Amino acid sequence: MRLSDGEPIRGDLVAVIDESSRTAGAGVYYIVTAAVIFDWPDVRERIRGVIGERKSPFHYRREGPEAIRRMATVLEEVDVVASVLWRSVGRRHQVDARRNLLAAHARRLADDGVSHLIIESGDEATDQRDRRTLLREFAASVVPFSYDWRSKSEPLLWIADAVCGIASSFLLDGSSESFDRLAAAGIIEVTNG
Repeated sequence: MRLSDGEPIRGDLVAVIDESSRTAGAGVYYIVTAAVIFDWPDVRERIRGVIGERKSPFHYRREGPEAIRRMATVLEEVDVVASVLWRSVGRRHQVDARRNLLAAHARRLADDGVSHLIIESGDEATDQRDRRTLLREFAASVVPFSYDWRSKSEPLLWIADAVCGIASSFLLDGSSESFDRLAAAGIIEVTNG
């Protein structure tokens, strides 16, 4: 399957999805984040500014505290709403967790009227499983939004990456200044899926 990097984004209401998994004891906290973005062209430009002149994309695990604070500030200033679904699973159940959480997000995004869903590409096998999940979720009809997979070079995906990282820190480390800020602003909700 070919990535859609550089292809046009269809519609006005865009959502992005990314995932994270962190070890917690003998299990894994599997986290899938969907962020709905309003006025995405403006948001894309603002997000690019988080990394300045650097060429490499934003990646929460590799960023320092200042870049994470800049990202949280941009998320507070633009029109974004993020929903984080998570599940604590054994290592062997991560594929099932991703499928179930992606299906739950897809249904919610359809209900919200999203016109285009961008999913961060993992590998070809994962992308194919994701495609089957979307098609199964809407088996009685047509998937009600355009969707594709893109690499981390798409700045809109940095939003979901940042929210995954912030939620993961909150869930596993117990506290996160960025999480507290975003939750107080009504930007992020975290639910055990």
